[in-house]
Amino acid sequence: MVYRFKSPAEAIAQSSERRRHKRFDLVSTGSKLGRIERGGPSLALQDCELVNLSFGGMCFCSTEELELEGQYDFLIDLRAPLKELIFARSNIRWVRSFDLHRWIIGAAILESNKAWLGVFDSPVH
Repeated sequence: MVYRFKSPAEAIAQSSERRRHKRFDLVSTGSKLGRIERGGPSLALQDCELVNLSFGGMCFCSTEELELEGQYDFLIDLRAPLKELIFARSNIRWVRSFDLHRWIIGAAILESNKAWLGVFDSPVH
C-alpha cells in the first residue's frame, strides 16, 4: 500500500517520534542537499530538498525513490546559515511517496567529514 501526502510536513507528522536528537528545520534557510552519484571517473549531484537535519539524520525530498537501507553519499550545503559545506554518508531508513514523482525520505547519518551540528546551538551572526 502506498500512502500519498499533501506536503512533506504532513508526511513527517505521520512518522513515529523515535528521535534521540533535536531536529532543525532547514526549509527556509537556503540550505541545499545534493546526492552524489558516481559514474566512472566523474561525479554528479542530484538535487534534493533538505527538510530537516539532526545530529543523527536528515529528512529530504527527492525526485527519485531511493532504496530502503541503501547507503548513499550526500553534500549538505549549509553555507547560507552556517558557512559550512559537509560530506555525509547516510543509510536510508524510510521512504514515503509524496506525489507521483517525489518521495520524502529519512536517512541516518553514518559518517561526515566534520562535526558540524554543534554550531546550531550557538547564535548565528
